[in-house]
Amino acid sequence: MELTGKTALITGASSGIGYATALAFARRGVHIVVTARTLERLEALVSAVGSLPAPHGEILPLAVDVRDPAAVDAAVQRFGRLDILIANAGVGQRGSLIDSPLEDIQAVFRTNIDGVIFAVRAAVPLMRQAGGGHIVIISSVVANMITPYTASYSASKAAVSSLARALRYELEADHIGVSDLLVGRTATEFNVRRLGAAGYADRAPRLPMMTPEYVAERIVRAVERNHGTVTLRPFDRMIVLINQFLPKLVARRALRQYKPS
Repeated sequence: MELTGKTALITGASSGIGYATALAFARRGVHIVVTARTLERLEALVSAVGSLPAPHGEILPLAVDVRDPAAVDAAVQRFGRLDILIANAGVGQRGSLIDSPLEDIQAVFRTNIDGVIFAVRAAVPLMRQAGGGHIVIISSVVANMITPYTASYSASKAAVSSLARALRYELEADHIGVSDLLVGRTATEFNVRRLGAAGYADRAPRLPMMTPEYVAERIVRAVERNHGTVTLRPFDRMIVLINQFLPKLVARRALRQYKPS
């Protein structure tokens, strides 16, 4: 896909991967609709895009809760066309599946699964009108792993990865590509903002982290080259491979890493 002049919707763009991705696309002349739950969270991004060297894409910030299908649909319609969707909005959760507050678990599934479904269903009709497009669904390397004490998050990512892989075939005739992006540890606010983290130590602080800018560039490449399932770096591919052949070993490692302190 040639990016200049295209229009993209990026959910969860106020920080981290969404923020970096918005800047990466704007630098390439893509017009971007960016969403977060409050406009205040998007002010810094709007300023950053405005400071880019010309020419750059336009930016339209919108307050949208991705759990509200009507709000997502309205956001998709604002530019009148859509070529690219980055379904990035998500929330983490740590804690026992049995003992965690039910509202935390529901928030994970409604944000990470429903939010993706609502965005895709709103975006595809406009992409069909435009003659094609590309969807990137932000998943995780834990999508197919056994992860005690963070099971709701892993389950939500397993769900969206499955959706992405099926959609790639469902939408092929419409010339709409779909990428399933399996993201590993990234230096963002995600870990400190996850739900239910109190009392659950993270005993893997030395695992290598990516920058959100690195992830953003891989997202851009996935759109340009119509990549399918993407694991971003050799370390993450190694983890996925080990999990494929030694899932119980990975599960025990996750148990030690995430169990309550």
